[in-house]
Amino acid sequence: MRTPLPISRTGTLAAFLADDLRRNDGRPSLLTWVMVYRASLKPDVFFDLRQHKYLVGLYECDSPRMVVYKAGQMGASEYGISRALYACDVQQATTLYVFPTERGVIDFSSARIGPALEVSPYLNGIVSGANNASKRGADRMSLKRVRDRFLYLRHGMVTPSGLAPQLKSVDADFLVLDELDEIDPRAPEIARKRLGHSKSPMELDISTPTYHGRGIHAEWMQSDQREWFVPCPACGRKQMMTIDHVVIEWDDLGRPVAWYGMEDGRAYAACEYCGAELDRLADGEWVASEPSRRIAGFHLSRLFGATVDLLAIVNALSSTDETRRRECFNQDLGLPYRPRGEQVDEKILDNCRREYAPGAVAGEVTFMGVDVGKVLHVIIRGALTQQGDALARPLRYAGEVERFEQLNTLIKQYRVQTCVIDALPETRKAREFQAQHPDGRVWLAYYHGGQGSKKQEPVAWNGRDGVVDVDRTRSLDMTLARFVEEENTLPASIRNVRDYYAHLQAPTRVVDASRQGGQVVAHYVETGADHYAHAENYVTVAALKAAWWMW
Repeated sequence: MRTPLPISRTGTLAAFLADDLRRNDGRPSLLTWVMVYRASLKPDVFFDLRQHKYLVGLYECDSPRMVVYKAGQMGASEYGISRALYACDVQQATTLYVFPTERGVIDFSSARIGPALEVSPYLNGIVSGANNASKRGADRMSLKRVRDRFLYLRHGMVTPSGLAPQLKSVDADFLVLDELDEIDPRAPEIARKRLGHSKSPMELDISTPTYHGRGIHAEWMQSDQREWFVPCPACGRKQMMTIDHVVIEWDDLGRPVAWYGMEDGRAYAACEYCGAELDRLADGEWVASEPSRRIAGFHLSRLFGATVDLLAIVNALSSTDETRRRECFNQDLGLPYRPRGEQVDEKILDNCRREYAPGAVAGEVTFMGVDVGKVLHVIIRGALTQQGDALARPLRYAGEVERFEQLNTLIKQYRVQTCVIDALPETRKAREFQAQHPDGRVWLAYYHGGQGSKKQEPVAWNGRDGVVDVDRTRSLDMTLARFVEEENTLPASIRNVRDYYAHLQAPTRVVDASRQGGQVVAHYVETGADHYAHAENYVTVAALKAAWWMW
């Protein structure tokens, strides 16, 4: 262990540091290091945890893999800065700090890293090129040398072809993914590969969540899931701080009907055992619901923040504006948002089950959809027919195949009239498969728009190139509506098809007012693997195409 540089401070703080060094084999802990060397986070802003007691647990955690699943304005970004600088200085770890955009890198370097160096003589002295300057320049925005280690600041933007050269040029020991949910979903795995040569790799994921099963929420679900518990000042029982400590009753649309303090024109959190008002800023403790897991996960909610207005949160949750509700869930509660009624659920799928078995039916023509990934997810449905008192499109096949050649067998076995297959990412193989069916039976699909378009039809067929351009949002609207209306029926044994239910529930329709210059648009987000959902969507597209040939 190296001996840290002597500090110029004296008295109690010096003694505190000396004791910490003795207890930690010559290296200061992160919390002590910050208290000594980052006593001022930036000009006129001091490091003070008295109003942020929940942060102590983060600063004291020494897990090599951490997930910070957070609301807005909770102190997590300053924690990330301290962890990055501490890793370079004390742990001798080259650090890769990734942001969603290049603009984010510039802003973070200028507004966060620069002021942090300005107010700390110690940090100013160990960052090469600082020369004890009182102001940070704009040069070397994306790279800082801390002693003999480097802090790389990089954006996580990935090209359509999957390239991210700004990440591949770095070999790191410590990776920070800041605002993970806003980073291109392909970037984290590219960045994680940069830890491949480290003897002691570390990772910190920080983000406000967006939707269930996506980004930071997915990482949090793999962690030990630590929640903040506070004691009741009356009965002493400790409890996890949630919105249900504030809201007493909800309506069918998930809006608050009654809450504690309602009659007094305010809102407060009450003990779930005795009803006494809780001190949200009391000394609490982190409790893990999955303590055997190796990843340390912390959920930060503004419910235990010092400046939150609980009544404002209640009012936001009462809104019929989905954008405002989503912002409240994400930014105030630190929770992912599940839009109301915009997702297929198990009940809807179960309602589509009928008493028939999968398999080919003699004389029936069908439609096929194929989603391309590590394996090929295939859906085959019959044409719209009368079943009892209703019209239905029966499911004849749902499954995975490993090779494109196996699709030929399915086409013959099920008398497939039209097949629509994902053109990406295996365009060459998809073209080769298409070439085996020169009768116009196979079409390559390209999604476009993602957020809808003004074209009259959701699909556009290009016979010359054998491709179909598909409006992602409008086509998924059509497909999922067929399940809600029980037109897309399912065999009784459908639950035996691995992942089918999970994939169909993954696409979530959201209305986002922040995209396209503030224009309100609808689009689907992925909240998990959704291959069968897209295979079903391609079947919907295939059925729109009239036959070009006769049997």
